Amino acid sequence: MEPADHRPRLQPHRAGLRDHARPRVRARGGLTVRAAVLTALETVELQERPEPTARPGWVVLTVEAASLCGTDVHQYDGRIDTPFPRVPGHDFSGRVESVGEGVDESWIGKPVAVKPSLPCGDCPECHTDKPFDCKRKKLIGLWSDGCLTEKIAVPVVNLIPRPDGVEPWQASLLEPLAVGLNTVDRLRIILGESVVVLGQGPIGLALTRLCSLSGAGRLIVTDAREAPFAVSRAYGASDCINVLETDATQAVLDLTDGIGADIVIETSGFPASSAMVLDAVRKEGKVAHIGWANDLPPLPVIPIMAKTLTVFGVGGNGGRGQYERALELVRSGRIDLDPMVTHRFSLDDVEEAFATAASKTDGSIKVVVNP
Repeated sequence: MEPADHRPRLQPHRAGLRDHARPRVRARGGLTVRAAVLTALETVELQERPEPTARPGWVVLTVEAASLCGTDVHQYDGRIDTPFPRVPGHDFSGRVESVGEGVDESWIGKPVAVKPSLPCGDCPECHTDKPFDCKRKKLIGLWSDGCLTEKIAVPVVNLIPRPDGVEPWQASLLEPLAVGLNTVDRLRIILGESVVVLGQGPIGLALTRLCSLSGAGRLIVTDAREAPFAVSRAYGASDCINVLETDATQAVLDLTDGIGADIVIETSGFPASSAMVLDAVRKEGKVAHIGWANDLPPLPVIPIMAKTLTVFGVGGNGGRGQYERALELVRSGRIDLDPMVTHRFSLDDVEEAFATAASKTDGSIKVVVNP
C-alpha cells in the first residue's frame, strides 16, 4: 500500500448530517423508531415503525452506520425484485442495546459489526451450530426488513465484536471485502497471474485491493466511469479501461499478448460486462461471476467447454470467517476504506442518498447513512 499522504482522496459529501437529537415517539403499543421504507420503484420514505424487541437468541442494536450496497440500489431501481413496502439495507454496524432470552448480558453496550444473512434457526445446520451453512438463510433487507432504521433486531450469532480502532462507518463497509475474500479464496490466485476485474463499484474495488494483496501481476480493471480509477490505482490496478471509450475485450487481449487473462472476475451485474467474460479469459483460465441482476443473460456452455474453463459462481460473503478477516484487514490498515466513501447522509436525507447511489452523481462510489 502506498504511504497515506500519497493516496488519492475523494472528499466525503456531508449532506444532511444533523447534530440534534430527535425525541422518541410513543405510538399505540409502545415506542417507535424511524426507518427508510421503499414503497415503490425509486420511492423511499421515512416512516415511523414499532421499536423492535429481542426474541430469544436475538439482540436489539442501535444502528450507528449503514452503507448502501448495489443490492439496495437494484431494489430501488427494479433490477432486483423486492416486495413493497420494505426497509432496505444489510451493510451496517451498531451497538447492542438489549438482549433476548438466552443471550449473555455482557453483550449489552458492545460495539459490533453484523453478518447480514439470517439463518432460519430450524434446519439441521442451525441445530448443529452451523448457522451460516443454513440453506434457507435470507439476506437482511431483501427478504426481511433491513438496517436503514434507528434500531434493528438480529440473531446474536450474526454479531462480530468491533475492535478498538475500527469506526462504525468502517464496520458498515465489510460486506464488499467479505464477498471479495470469498472470491479470492475460491480462485486461489497464484503470484504473478494476470487478473481482470470488471466493474469498479465497491465490490470491484475491494477485489482490486484483495487481488493486489494476493499477488496478482498485471491487474486490469474496467468501468464505465473515470471516477473510480483513482481509487483503483491506489488499490494496485496496473491498467484502467473505460468501457465507453475502448473495446474492453480487445484492450485486455492487447495487454495480455493476445492470450487473455489468467482470471476474469465480473462484479457489475450488467449484461454487456457479463457477455465479455469468456472472451477476455485465456484457455484453461478461471472465471468468477459475482454481479447479480434479473436481466443477466444465460451463460453459454460451448465457450466454457472449448476453453476448458473453471467457472465460479460467488453468491455472497461466504460466512466462513470472511467477515472476521475483513475486519482484521481494516483494523490492521492493510485495507484503507477512506477512498471508497464519497458521500455521507443522515437518515433524514435518505431519499437523496438513494438517488445519489443510483445515479452515481458527483463521482459517488460508496454512500454511508448515519441514522
